[in-house]
Amino acid sequence: MKSKSLIVFLCVFALAVSIILPAFVLTKNQDISVLGISAEASNNTVSLSLKSAPLTDYENTIAALINNTRAANGLNALSSDDLLNNIANLRSQDMMARNYFSHYTPENTNVFDLMRANGVGFRYGGENLAQSSPASAGTVEGFLNAWLNSPTHRDNILGSHYTKIGVSMIEIDSRRVLTTVFTN
Repeated sequence: MKSKSLIVFLCVFALAVSIILPAFVLTKNQDISVLGISAEASNNTVSLSLKSAPLTDYENTIAALINNTRAANGLNALSSDDLLNNIANLRSQDMMARNYFSHYTPENTNVFDLMRANGVGFRYGGENLAQSSPASAGTVEGFLNAWLNSPTHRDNILGSHYTKIGVSMIEIDSRRVLTTVFTN
């Protein structure tokens, strides 16, 4: 009974830390920078139709590698979600257009605000960001390895409570930005 109480306490503590003090992790791996955030929330789902574009080969490869990593750890694959792909794309575009790299926009909003504003209901949500300069340094394997070597990113990738993923990669000149969004 004590071990069960300890596990519950540790889970609640970890959850509280991720909500109150988002766990931003900045990891350098060659010319790759990564950031990760996760949260638990409750929100009503509103149906929203956004124009959907198919994922690029690069984005599909990232999603496949994440699902391969999950399978190797006994977890179900994440389903690609058109709305989350659009959310990820909006995040990547905004960081490129306004030249920043953060979970928070210059107006101090984040991916969870963007999801709610676009009708995405979730109990659990996460975002992994990566950027590289030069862009060619940002290989799918390089980004995945950087994320897997970071506890926050690894937790998002291996979160058993996640069922959906959105992916977007934007490359302009010598910079590549990759956003992955996770929800249940």
